Amino acid sequence: MNLLSLRYFISVAQYLNFTKAAEKLYVSQPTLSRQIMDLEDELGVQLFVRGRHTLKLTESGNLLLNEAVDIINKCDNIKEIIKPIDSKKSGSLKIGYQSFLDTKLMYSALKLVAKDYPHIDFSLLRGTPPELRHQLLSNKCDVIFALNTCVRAIPNIELINLQENKLKIAVPANHHLANRSSVDLKDLANEEFIMLDRKVSPFTVDYAISLCMKSGFSPTASAYVDNAEKALLLTGAGKGITFLHSMIKIDNPLDSYGVKTLDIEGISDDLNFVLAYRQENKNPLTSIFISELNQLHQDKILQI
Repeated sequence: MNLLSLRYFISVAQYLNFTKAAEKLYVSQPTLSRQIMDLEDELGVQLFVRGRHTLKLTESGNLLLNEAVDIINKCDNIKEIIKPIDSKKSGSLKIGYQSFLDTKLMYSALKLVAKDYPHIDFSLLRGTPPELRHQLLSNKCDVIFALNTCVRAIPNIELINLQENKLKIAVPANHHLANRSSVDLKDLANEEFIMLDRKVSPFTVDYAISLCMKSGFSPTASAYVDNAEKALLLTGAGKGITFLHSMIKIDNPLDSYGVKTLDIEGISDDLNFVLAYRQENKNPLTSIFISELNQLHQDKILQI
């Protein structure tokens, strides 16, 4: 007796018709009939009463059906039963992320964890850097994807460096610096800047202003905006120049906004993209997510 013969028997018992059961099983009717007769010979009992146009289970057939269904169900569930304990973990993982950044790595990690741990739910919060910082400090987020400058000063914080991100300068396409690939901030002392409102991104704004101050000037703002897209639109319209991150998702700045982006010479990696979490985080799912993200990040590095 084997599992295949039991599956064949169950199908015949379900349809009480060899032709229909054979079609369902994608086997020929003679093959199915032979399997059932071999099973009857092996057990030494008759499982079906065969009429000219009818088929019904014998008492022995009914007894076997109950046992066969139980055996097949148990066999089909073996993989789930012996699955590693970690894969059965369930609960919710609260993840914060900053909009308008290239977060492909985050989405890849979510997809990987969802595949390996199907019982884990994700609660996603998109916010500004101050909002994300507050969510992390108040334990309303287990982990956040953010810029280094936004979280590095939080006590007892752990950071995983994910992606290089540098501050750049966007200038109108017809600007006198547009033909250059990089610029020294000292050359921008007399320019007017489209600045992000400090309430939206205080850490990045303070960082940009500090770079200007180190270069000997305080930036003159012609306008304040609440998101990077508005800053780029105004820059393309010739209203000034603006700072932006290298990670900002723009396929073609010249075509999309009429701007040219320039590297800033001699700056550090203070704006790198990181994953941040608190050392005292109690959610056991946090370590699972971090482990999967680290592996994904390492695989990405090896492919470069």
